[in-house]
Amino acid sequence: PRYFNYRENICAHSRSEVTGCTACIEACATEAISSDGDHIKVDPHLCMGCGTCATVCPSGAMSYQYPRVAERGAQIKQLLASYRQAQGRDACILFHTGGDGREVLAAAAANGRGLPPRVLPLEAWSIAAIGLDLMLPAVAYGASQVMLLSTGSDDAVELAAIREQMAIGEAVLSGLGYAGVHFAVIEAKTPGAVEDEFARLVPAASPVAPASFLLGNDKRTAIEFAVEHLVKYAPRRVDEIALPAGAPFGEVRVDKAKCTMCLACVGSCPESALMDGVDVPLLKFLERNCVQCGLCEATCPEEAISLSARLLLTPAVREARVLNETQPFHCVSCNKAFGTRQMVDAMIGRLATHSMFSGSAGLRRLQMCADCRVVDMMKAKDEVSILRLGADS
Repeated sequence: PRYFNYRENICAHSRSEVTGCTACIEACATEAISSDGDHIKVDPHLCMGCGTCATVCPSGAMSYQYPRVAERGAQIKQLLASYRQAQGRDACILFHTGGDGREVLAAAAANGRGLPPRVLPLEAWSIAAIGLDLMLPAVAYGASQVMLLSTGSDDAVELAAIREQMAIGEAVLSGLGYAGVHFAVIEAKTPGAVEDEFARLVPAASPVAPASFLLGNDKRTAIEFAVEHLVKYAPRRVDEIALPAGAPFGEVRVDKAKCTMCLACVGSCPESALMDGVDVPLLKFLERNCVQCGLCEATCPEEAISLSARLLLTPAVREARVLNETQPFHCVSCNKAFGTRQMVDAMIGRLATHSMFSGSAGLRRLQMCADCRVVDMMKAKDEVSILRLGADS
């Protein structure tokens, strides 16, 4: 079966041969994913369906095909609603595989203490397919914790990727004041080890009221819905939460002293987080769209851009704000606007020592628009030309 779904239009892998996000390539245990120009390609014959690529993808360009987030979300919501109806408290959802995971849990139930009553097992093809877009909504739906059972068959790269996502989710919940450990990978190969791990597990805090929304298949929207509900009932009120490096949420910072307003960053941004001012030399930023892929930072010729991972919880996250602006530079010949003052000054500073622009006429030409520059070159009698090199050349 084809386990994955790929939307290349929102993929943040590369732009114009500048590499940004490589999360799915690095996380794929079977090396089924590789670079393909500005996008990536997946060999479906090598893909084993672990879903790690969908878990680490910051934009949602890569998603798990079945069960999709919407279907799994509906399952979690119904499970927790039934558990509450039966007077259950502090629900802990345990994802396990249908192979060795199921066997270990069955053996624990048949021959030992089994799982605590509050632990609700859910079977998955691979635990690596359970990402933030399911973990945070599960807590919003009323779960105290989401645990993933690894019985030894999971790849170390997969487990590392899962724990990185859990660290991001834990940072969000602890920042909002929800106490306790909400996410963890339980590594246990025997029934006794599973029983011991869950015997030590202490319930964590969750919202006082469960969420009523239904999940869609858009990854970032699913996380947004969950965060909005968690903020509504949060024990602590904050405007922003610092996130671990590499988190798919954050801001772009611009050093105005270095920025020449070339707007190369706007052209490289795959998510329309960076925008220009159309007819005005302006650089705007919409934080809600930013996936922290680093393409803008890598593309900027002036090294004026840096990234800062955070989760902004104010309405400003959905409002475009100005990062830099300047006045347009007008051609010294025809007065047409063709660039910015910073860009022209930087160009003059770099080319002033070049032999072609050593004179005042050459420097003045740099301050002309493209049309006037050509006209001026044709008028200049002393202009070097291959057409006048002479017959012996």
